[in-house]
Amino acid sequence: MVVALRVVLVTMFLGCVLGQVLVPTPAEEQGGRYRETAHLAIPYSVIAILSIARLQAALVIIWRLLSMVEQDSVFSNRAVRRVSALTTRLPLAAFLAALAPIHLLFVVKVGGPGIVLSLAAVRAIGWGMLLLMLVMRGLLIAATRDRNELDMVV
Repeated sequence: MVVALRVVLVTMFLGCVLGQVLVPTPAEEQGGRYRETAHLAIPYSVIAILSIARLQAALVIIWRLLSMVEQDSVFSNRAVRRVSALTTRLPLAAFLAALAPIHLLFVVKVGGPGIVLSLAAVRAIGWGMLLLMLVMRGLLIAATRDRNELDMVV
C-alpha cells in the first residue's frame, strides 16, 4: 500500500511541476483578452506558482510520514511535528489560492459566477482540509500517548 501511495505522490508532484511550468500560458491568454485584466497575468501566475509550491511542500511532508509508517515509527512526537507543519502550511496555501479571486472581485471589480464559485471552492477545500488535519493531528497525539503508555507497561 505504501508503494502505491508513493506512486500517487510522485505523480502528483510531477503534475505540480508541470502545472508550474504551464500556468503562465493560460493566465496570459485569459488575462490578455480584457484590457482591465491584462496587466494581472504575471502577478496571478506568480500567486498560482507559489500556491502549487505550497502543495509540493505538503507532498514532501506526506512522503516523510509514509517513511515513518514503513519504519513503524509513526506514533512519535516527530510525526506530530510533521503533521503540525502540514496544518500550518494549509491556511497559507488556501490564502494564496484565494488571492486572485478576491483581488478580481473586490479590487478590480470584474468577474462573474466562475470567479465567485472558484473563491467558494478554494475556501471550502482549504477549511475542510485544515479541519481534517486538525482532527487527524488530535488522533495522532492520542494514539502516540496511548502507545507510550503501553510501552511503559510492557
